[in-house]
Amino acid sequence: MSATKRQLGQKIILGILLLCIGALTLFSYFNFVESEEKVSFLENAKGMIVEDLQHIQMDLNKLAEENEAHIQEIEYSRKRIALLIDSISMLEVDYQILGRYRRELAEIRQENKYLHKLSDSVQQQNILLTKEVDSTKLRYIELERYSNALKSANENLTQFNDSLIHENIALTKKIDKEQSLLVSTLSGMAYKVRSNGKVIETDRVNRAERLRVCFNIAPGTLIKPGEREFYIQFIDPNNKILGQVQSLKFGEKTLIFSKKIVIDYNNKPLGICDYIIVKDLESSGDYRINIFYNENLLASSTFKLK
Repeated sequence: MSATKRQLGQKIILGILLLCIGALTLFSYFNFVESEEKVSFLENAKGMIVEDLQHIQMDLNKLAEENEAHIQEIEYSRKRIALLIDSISMLEVDYQILGRYRRELAEIRQENKYLHKLSDSVQQQNILLTKEVDSTKLRYIELERYSNALKSANENLTQFNDSLIHENIALTKKIDKEQSLLVSTLSGMAYKVRSNGKVIETDRVNRAERLRVCFNIAPGTLIKPGEREFYIQFIDPNNKILGQVQSLKFGEKTLIFSKKIVIDYNNKPLGICDYIIVKDLESSGDYRINIFYNENLLASSTFKLK
């Protein structure tokens, strides 16, 4: 009986050992599988972080090309990303390190958003500056056209009517025995006003909305500096005076004019430009401009509208 009991006890012990070995084997297997899954998860998470960092890095490279004003901030972020990518690639990642990397990735994303806001602000300022530059260019073009018109009118001074020139000289000598008032480079032109406020020169009657006159007053032609009044006549081909017609008496003479211009004369060369608003011009041909000082005709010129 005792031998049988010993054999039974040995079998039980052997069975228990086999069960323990089996349980240990299963535990090791499942632990290995879990470890592999953990490693795979960490590697995938690490790869996703690296991929996000690389995308942000490429975005910063493009941003650096478009925004030189904040290149130092962009360069700092690029270096930080490069160091973080190297660190992730070299170190074995666990859950704690993965959490730290994710926090750094979130900070870098916030920095990237901030840099984009700075870039958008700079681009908006550049757009405003571009508009100002374009506006300045348009004003320069208009001034250049005025200058060219003045030069052209100066070249055409020899075409003035001789009788008007002599009358001008004779009349100006009567102004309280002052020196002759000399007006030169008289020119006229027509303009159309666009919806954006820009004016463009035109030679078409049906497009004309403004008639403009420009002339120069030579220095030393008035004895006393101060305010001086000039009267402008715009006359169409049918001898009709245009604009808001007014009249003024000088003794027994009555002067009818389109506009009065008051200037502050300081005995220096002075260029004057002004205009009247016209509507529904119909007559094509030569439009005449006459410049008067008091009742005295100083200069006259014509321009043609088709």
